[in-house]
Amino acid sequence: MTDIDYAARFEGLSSDRLFELEYPSGDYGRPEDSDAPRDYVEQLLVVLADWRQALLDGTRTDADDYRRSLDSVREAWLQYSFRWVGGPNLPYPFDLPRAEVAL
Repeated sequence: MTDIDYAARFEGLSSDRLFELEYPSGDYGRPEDSDAPRDYVEQLLVVLADWRQALLDGTRTDADDYRRSLDSVREAWLQYSFRWVGGPNLPYPFDLPRAEVAL
């Protein structure tokens, strides 16, 4: 059995990437494929579900990578869901820097 590099599937994931899927030509006047971001995230959720099961079964030990990947999906979808042309300027990411959390 080959070892699947689950984490690699989440590299580069951001709200910008989701917008690129919705507006592949870069023309933000009208969505070209409004289902593409949702479809992509759904595929990633299936990957996360498989990865989670492997962690629970004990066949994988990369829980920290799993958590980072899960957080990247959450952040990208949150940012994408509440972002639109002319909308509010949101911080990216919403997480506080580690130094701020420690205070």
